[in-house]
Amino acid sequence: MSQLRALRIKLGHTDVGTLFDLEDGRVYFQFDEEYALDPSRPTLAVLLLGESEEETRAQLVNPPDHVRFGGGKRRLPVFFRNLLPEGVLRKQLIADAGIEADDEMSLLSYCGEDLPGDVWALPEKLDDARMGRLLTQGQDSFEYSSHQLPTPQAVSLSGVQPKVDLVQEPGGRYVMRSKAAADGAHFIAKLPASDYQGLPEVEHTSLLLAAAAGVRVCEAALMPLHQIADKLPFTLRDDARNFLLVRRFDRDAPTATGRLHMEDFAQALGLSPEDKYQGDYASIGLVLLDASASGHADVLELLRRVKVNELLGNYDAHTKNFSLLYGVDGRPRLSPAYDIVAYGAYMDGKGHALRFLPDESGKQMLAPGTVRKLANIWELPEIEMTAVLRDTVNRAMRTWPSLISESVLSEGQKNRLLAHLENHPDAKAWRRRNRAVQPG
Repeated sequence: MSQLRALRIKLGHTDVGTLFDLEDGRVYFQFDEEYALDPSRPTLAVLLLGESEEETRAQLVNPPDHVRFGGGKRRLPVFFRNLLPEGVLRKQLIADAGIEADDEMSLLSYCGEDLPGDVWALPEKLDDARMGRLLTQGQDSFEYSSHQLPTPQAVSLSGVQPKVDLVQEPGGRYVMRSKAAADGAHFIAKLPASDYQGLPEVEHTSLLLAAAAGVRVCEAALMPLHQIADKLPFTLRDDARNFLLVRRFDRDAPTATGRLHMEDFAQALGLSPEDKYQGDYASIGLVLLDASASGHADVLELLRRVKVNELLGNYDAHTKNFSLLYGVDGRPRLSPAYDIVAYGAYMDGKGHALRFLPDESGKQMLAPGTVRKLANIWELPEIEMTAVLRDTVNRAMRTWPSLISESVLSEGQKNRLLAHLENHPDAKAWRRRNRAVQPG
């Protein structure tokens, strides 16, 4: 007898398909025929968009293996794996739900009503005919020898830093997200981490510096932990430190569900979560040019963020730190920047976690030769790209020294971050061009 569990996948109120697993650890996804054949369907993943409606439809009717199959060992297909929480939150939710660590189907179900963006994964009850079609792709030989198992029923937030989902109640208090606290503005609380002293303060300062350099950033503020009304997890209940309050840009939207769809670039490039460092900026830019409603402008914004990460010493930016956000019009654009952390305040280093080009090694700096190669790949004017980079450096050099000096960082962090900035080749070149400008 075949046993399976099934989840109904929805994008907002639109039915998309069925995700189901078998007792031997295989997990499959099948698009609904109605979704596949509807030319007005909302986009689930840019990876499945073809050059024409016919090509898109063909991919949905017969999706590639990495879209429809998780590869065994209880792994979900890549798109859905990237919806799951990571790190401390993942361990916490697995313990709360009482599920096995490798049971990704149960974890997705447990988080299925509050996943990133506007994807929903809800328990689905299958009749015998539907079960047979899923198992046999239309051949009914197993139709009546199959048995469906139940699925369990939390919030999924990607990233390894301890974090919780919050809703602001009337009066200003923040409570942990639950079915009983569904109304109000939605936020993410990024909590202090034991590995990095003052991480909320460093990330908040990093976002302020990025904005000063011209980057579109998410809304964020530092708040004392006691502002969270609930009992905190991770032994932070009586902690006197701050957390970083980040406004969720995929929530509180003027849509039927109050949410906006989004997908990170691990999803957009078809990478599994553990391969999030395997992407490259050239490929991210090509996706933006091909799929974004603001492709040209988004690529220039991407370039600005890359330079800011370099100047800050953000050595850990990976594909899950960049996302596409679908607007009310259903069209994707580069989301506001998030998860920008100046690790230069903690340690020495240089370069980027991601490659610029598919055939090069990581930890490279954005050199003029690389800009030229990217300009050729993206078919953009090199002079325009160079102008954006120069503007970014100019803004940073004119504003960052004083912002860093006046920030809430520790003196040691300020000194390391200022030293990292001053030692960057672009900063030295800027000084030579602007000898009258004094540091700080």
